[in-house]
Amino acid sequence: MIAKIRYFAKTTVPTFLGHPLWEGKRFSPFLRFAQLQLSYALGRHGSPQRWINGLALPLHRGDNGLTGNFYLGLHEFDTMAFTIHLLGAGDLFLDIGANLGSYSLLASGVCGARSIAFEPVPTTAKRLGKIIAINKLDHLIDARQLAITSPANANQPLLFSTDQGCMNAFVDSSYPGSTTTTAVSTLDLQCQGLAPTLLKIDVEGYENDLLQGARQTLTQPSVLAVIIEGQTPAVNRQFQELGFVDIQYDALQRRIQPHQRHSANRIWIRSDQRQSIQARLERAPRREVYGRPF
Repeated sequence: MIAKIRYFAKTTVPTFLGHPLWEGKRFSPFLRFAQLQLSYALGRHGSPQRWINGLALPLHRGDNGLTGNFYLGLHEFDTMAFTIHLLGAGDLFLDIGANLGSYSLLASGVCGARSIAFEPVPTTAKRLGKIIAINKLDHLIDARQLAITSPANANQPLLFSTDQGCMNAFVDSSYPGSTTTTAVSTLDLQCQGLAPTLLKIDVEGYENDLLQGARQTLTQPSVLAVIIEGQTPAVNRQFQELGFVDIQYDALQRRIQPHQRHSANRIWIRSDQRQSIQARLERAPRREVYGRPF
């Protein structure tokens, strides 16, 4: 209990107070936090909570990504708002390392885009499927229980942790926790004949491996941008070689800006499409979450 209180004071409180969407109304995320904790105390685990655009989030303790979105509206505000402002009906979104599908829900449930959500952990993939069904998005979201990796690793199933929540990743036989074997593929194999617009990549340190099997996909002119969590010199060099430039997005002003500060996620856009991407962002419909426009 003491550890949880310390985490709340050190991490959660600054996140709530510093979120750009809630300036002038800082109490709102705290009220939603209290609402969810009361629901848990009453034994209502998995009860759907209303989110943006009428989407439902069936929340359980430990659903860090989903609960963060319930509290804050858009937990990863800049990149989630970029996703919503960039995509429209008819676009294809690739959610690689989907976990419980926050980004796919936004792409398909808010924007009307088609999504392919790749999630390798069986229990997580099963819950992802249920969340998609609850929100009646089966016709737009194609959930695939697959790990996406390099061609060198795609010939046989690999070992994956199952006890790290949204941090599950490839492990070896020395891993002390619970594991499972999972089917693997490359992005190029999965995307043959497809024309994606936006990719989100969150594969817990295996970004460089994934990109080695994604170069055909990333050279498609349809690909306007990539949101990626892993930021290493090797990963950054691959994007630069493919003609991408890293940017930051001011979601409230809808402006692309040069990349200046460190953040958990980085946005790469196709450099020769900068003007058309900016135009897309500007003309996207105004959205609201919990009454706050962006």
